Amino acid sequence: MKTTIKVVLIVVSIMALSACNKPLNQGSSDNPSSQSDESNTSKTGQKLAVKTFSSSEGFSCEVHILSSKKGNILIDPGFYDNELAEYVESIGGLDAILITHGHWDNIHALDSIVKANLDAEVFMHELDVPFLRDPHLNCSDINGFSLLVDTKPKTLTEGFYTISGYNIEVLHTPGHTKGSSSFYLPEENILFSGDTFMIPFVGSANHPTGSETDRKTTINQFKERDFRGDMKIYPGHRGNTTYNEMMQTNIDLQ
Repeated sequence: MKTTIKVVLIVVSIMALSACNKPLNQGSSDNPSSQSDESNTSKTGQKLAVKTFSSSEGFSCEVHILSSKKGNILIDPGFYDNELAEYVESIGGLDAILITHGHWDNIHALDSIVKANLDAEVFMHELDVPFLRDPHLNCSDINGFSLLVDTKPKTLTEGFYTISGYNIEVLHTPGHTKGSSSFYLPEENILFSGDTFMIPFVGSANHPTGSETDRKTTINQFKERDFRGDMKIYPGHRGNTTYNEMMQTNIDLQ
């Protein structure tokens, strides 16, 4: 009985985290989002901050903003409420927007954010770019609406980039979607992992372009990496963690 209960709880958790969950509010919100602050110092002595905003719009989504003297980057523009907008204005606007994958809860507010930050460059993996204009791929259609994003991003592939002054390694981590990516900043000791690496598990492959074979390959490649134990990880759901903690709590990384 205990084993059965555990399996049921895991399945329920995975379903709750699905990028295809129905939104309760498709528009902008005046309700304040919850947020958390984390300050850090890079290997070069650069002070930086990562602020995480959790959606108050009726669906699960976390938006991260990395800021330092180098520049300001927003990761996964799922929503853009008043509190988030005010914070962005307080730090002088955005220099770049990174998208980990193309599900609607990660791109829902992209056009609004770009309109408010005209100088911000947008980046995502080339394989997920079609999601922006395809309600089936971005899973908005099964939730009763059709999300069509007008913004045209600059495309990424796996490799090393300098974006807004940050040295970023783009890790192609397919499985959840074909173009799912994580963004590793070695100097800052930070990983933005989207819906791939989360505290309890690795994001499921039960979505358009998802692949269980790719998911297993992504898991194995991640386990082979030599990340620092205190590396901070910022997923798209369920809160932030460290590499050591995730390796202990994530059932797929055991």
